[in-house]
Amino acid sequence: MSAFLICDVKVKDRDKLLQYLSLSEHTLAPFGGKFHVQAGKIEVIEGDWNPQVIIIAEFPSMEKAKEWYSSAEYAKALKVKPDAIERNMIITDGLN
Repeated sequence: MSAFLICDVKVKDRDKLLQYLSLSEHTLAPFGGKFHVQAGKIEVIEGDWNPQVIIIAEFPSMEKAKEWYSSAEYAKALKVKPDAIERNMIITDGLN
């Protein structure tokens, strides 16, 4: 069953963000992950949630998403993350 990673991101430092992205973007593919939404236009149509940046990525399964998050490759990006961004992140099952 597909799983979706959903992040609500606040950028703290744009230069550090670029470093984080260069370390992280290529790490999804080995785990079957791919981005569907990456910092596009956001329009609030209901409620008071007002995110700055939304990221949505799909993985073949919840297990693959967790493997990606725990991987040695992504660990390099996680070292830069605290200076680059603040985020809330969840993984949820898809409807397969």
